[in-house]
Parts: sequence; structure tokens; C-alpha cells
Amino acid sequence: MVQHILVAHDLSPEADLALQRGAQLARQRGARLSLLHVLDERDAGADEAAARALLRTRLQQNGLGDRQPWIRRGSPVEEVLTQARGLEADLLVLGRHHRDSTQGFAGTTLERILLDAPAPLLLATAPADVPYNRALAALDFSPCASRALQCAWRLLPADAELHALNVDEVAEVHGPDDAGLALQEELFDQLLEDIQAQLPDNGVRLSYSLYQGERSNCLEAAIGELRPQLLALGGHSRGELSSALLGSLTRQFLDQPPCDVLVAR
Repeated sequence: MVQHILVAHDLSPEADLALQRGAQLARQRGARLSLLHVLDERDAGADEAAARALLRTRLQQNGLGDRQPWIRRGSPVEEVLTQARGLEADLLVLGRHHRDSTQGFAGTTLERILLDAPAPLLLATAPADVPYNRALAALDFSPCASRALQCAWRLLPADAELHALNVDEVAEVHGPDDAGLALQEELFDQLLEDIQAQLPDNGVRLSYSLYQGERSNCLEAAIGELRPQLLALGGHSRGELSSALLGSLTRQFLDQPPCDVLVAR
């Protein structure tokens, strides 16, 4: 259940998109929203008053004029994580990084936040003119992928569609494996049945498909076909052998997001 959304804002246009989406989701879910900006501890000349004024304007533009932004000084990673834990946020929303920012959530900074985030992270990349109505969840047999699907389900309004995609991974040069695909279908059907039993009845439609091939190619094909507004991914490394790494597929779509990306650990 999403009750408290934390938006981390670095004063960029990309972060404005994150605030727009956070505000839209807060209205849709009846959730609280908090806005955080971190002044770089290495920049003694950072103007807190100017940052606060800009953020208050952005809040007003999003119908949140009664809120006050949180302003902290320090390491962006540490402060975002500290506030997310302290405020007991259920969802952390960030904007896509940009090259001109000294405080942007680029590369390892975003990854470090995600690896220790106490809640799912939404990377917002598109204007939030309307609620999500099409979401795609890459569903394997890992707990974090199931958590990502469940979180995406709760971000969708009634009559939206969430499509679960499972990939029976085989090298495409070897051709189809009919026996392996049949077994994968049986296991995937059972997984979906187990997950559906835990999903609230909120009017969202669940569809699914099973592809056979290489993971990245299959997911890119599904994105091209379904054109989702939201992509939900588990944030594990393959086999979840290491909690210190993001999966290569997750990192790929965070680096080059085709739409908004939701990641759960």
C-alpha cells in the first residue's frame, strides 16, 4: 500500500517530471507527498533560500502549495536514504539524471540509492499528464521481481492493464526448445496464480505472455509491442547472488529508460 511518497529533487527539469508524477500518484492513491532537496556539502555557496523558493513554486504548480520542502546538506545518497527511512516512505521517486547537474542522480549515485533504498524506486522520465494505463512487469521467479509487479499493480488506476512477461532464456542461435517452454509455462502459471492471490482487487487487468529467447531481446520486443508507460523490474543480480550489484538488465533500462521505470529490491 502506498501511503507516503518521497520525491528527491535536484532543481533540474528532469526532477520536475518526478515531482509531477509523484503528485499525480499522491492524488490518485490519497497518499502523503514529501519533497527533498540535498545541498551539496562540497558547495559552500549553495543558496538554500533560492532552492527553497524554487521548490515552493514547483509545489504550488503541482497543487501542493500547502507543503514545505525538506532541505538538507550533505551527501545526496546518504541524505536521500536517511530521509526515506525516517519518513517511512513507501515509494521513492527520482528524475532521470542529466549531464549538466553536479547533484544529479547519475550512474553510481542512482545505483547506490537503489541498492539501499527501503522502498521501491520510481525513475520518472515522462510528463505525468494522465495516470498510467499500461504497465509491463518483467516477471521471473525472484522475490524482488514479484515485489516490483505488486508495487506496479498498486500504482495503476482501475481499468489499467498490467502485463507480466516471463522469458524462458535460451540462446537464439540454438532455436526453440519446445520441452523447456512447456515446463516454463507450467511454472509461470503457478507463479502467477500465487501472485494473483496476494493482489488487491482494484479493477486493474492482468495479462501475461511467455517469450523464449535472450532476456534483453525479448523484453525490448515486448516493450515495442505493448508500448508501456511503466516498466517494473526486480533489482537483483542474476540468481540474486550478490546484494551489492544491480542486475545487468535493470541497469540497462535505468541507463536508457524507454518509459518510467519502477525497481523493487
